[in-house]
Amino acid sequence: MQATIRGNGEVEKNPDLEAIMNDIASLKRDFGALAEHLKTGAVDGAMGVGRNAAARVSDEARRLYDNLAEQGQRPVKALSRHVEEQPVTSLLIAFALGMIGSRMLSR
Repeated sequence: MQATIRGNGEVEKNPDLEAIMNDIASLKRDFGALAEHLKTGAVDGAMGVGRNAAARVSDEARRLYDNLAEQGQRPVKALSRHVEEQPVTSLLIAFALGMIGSRMLSR
């Protein structure tokens, strides 16, 4: 800070220099606040992106599960319809599979 000394010991300050120093101090405070805001915003933004990705994955998993469950119900319905239409044949097939399974497990 530039100052001039008068003859009686008083120091006269340059008003332009004071204004510049105040502006620099204000800029430092504003820059610090901006840096903090950017840091907080980046963390919040990353968390938001993570939440959105998790929601999309969850929705996709739910859709796939529903699709697989629906596809799994078709063969079950077809098999139950076949058993109702031909119970004796179904019983013989089940007996044959049981015999084959018991032979394989006994070894």
